[in-house]
Amino acid sequence: MADVQDLVDEASAILLAPVTLEDRRFRLLAFAAHAEDADSVRVETVMSRGAHPRTREWFESFGIARATGPVHVPADPERGTAARLCLPARWHGVVHGYLWAVEPPEGLTPERIRAAAVLADRAGAHLARLASRRHETERLVLDLLDAAAGGGAGPARELADELAVDPATHAAVVVLGAAPGVRLRAEEVHGPGGLPRRIGVAERSGDLVLVVPADDDPEVHDAAESALRVLAKVTDAHVVAGVGRLVALPVVASSLREARAALRVVRPTPAGGEVPPVAARVHPWASLGIERLLGTAAGDELLEAVRTPAVAELLAAAPELVETAQIYLDEAGSMAATSDRLGLHRQSIYARLRRVESLTGLDLSRGRDRLELHLGLLVATKDSGHGSRPHTRTTEEGRRESSRSRER
Repeated sequence: MADVQDLVDEASAILLAPVTLEDRRFRLLAFAAHAEDADSVRVETVMSRGAHPRTREWFESFGIARATGPVHVPADPERGTAARLCLPARWHGVVHGYLWAVEPPEGLTPERIRAAAVLADRAGAHLARLASRRHETERLVLDLLDAAAGGGAGPARELADELAVDPATHAAVVVLGAAPGVRLRAEEVHGPGGLPRRIGVAERSGDLVLVVPADDDPEVHDAAESALRVLAKVTDAHVVAGVGRLVALPVVASSLREARAALRVVRPTPAGGEVPPVAARVHPWASLGIERLLGTAAGDELLEAVRTPAVAELLAAAPELVETAQIYLDEAGSMAATSDRLGLHRQSIYARLRRVESLTGLDLSRGRDRLELHLGLLVATKDSGHGSRPHTRTTEEGRRESSRSRER
């Protein structure tokens, strides 16, 4: 960003005022030194590398996104902000960013504003070139991922040149997605504080697809985490990442299939409610185990197939029976481990399991019956959007039920 920093410094010298340059999403690109006490907006912008959404909404209310010339924004004592001059950074009629100046008490002369507006136009041209490069990278990413089997060598070389990496490098695909209907945009992970240029980014069906050149899996995981952190600054949606395996760049489409399948398993659902902050958000295909079945093309058919009459009967029963059965099966039939997790006396657990067998007609001492029920519960709880484990009651709740059981 050396070019835009020079433009900002020159504009500050012309206007004799503190100047910043932000992109159209109000992310800070460059700023000039501020000799006086800064107001709240400048502190917020410099410290956070961008403006808060409420600040952005306020400035946009003055029509800056549609302006063809300078816009004066008055001071707002309640917000603690000084008066500002906004010079839209335009190119071919499109606003790509904003050059801001904190107006001095004596104001700014028309001559100085006209001279600074020329620099704003130069900044707009620079930002337009960056946007054009991102669009070209996105095209190359999609060309490689859509290449027919055996035809990825050419697109891989083109993308490697664009990303400035060795064509012989390995790469993995990361697909970032939120709940259905929530669209993620590629531009949200570009710019200051965003992803490095060596990671290819494209947008597809509302999800973001990343081609991550890397030497090992931890490097891919770090890139996925970085993308999630960037997105957390611009969206309140819960975003998760499916990750494919590291493969040679020409065959990276195979990693895409795995990443998309992993995302299908873990994607948040609209009815999923609040997601715990400790919930994992990066999900490698290689670590999903039996849950891989849900990400296959036949995943929907699998959901229907494993919901046998016995499983359906249990799912329609009291939640504590579903909870007990799943934990018991998860713990491989260990009564001690089940009792510890539920905080219940063993006799209470035995009583519940007898009710489960009575409802389902299954014999939990038989391996095939256990497999039928365990797989059905695993798939059902995953598909419901509530995670792979039902709620485990607290120890105190367990003591109370255990006491009631002994009394009975």
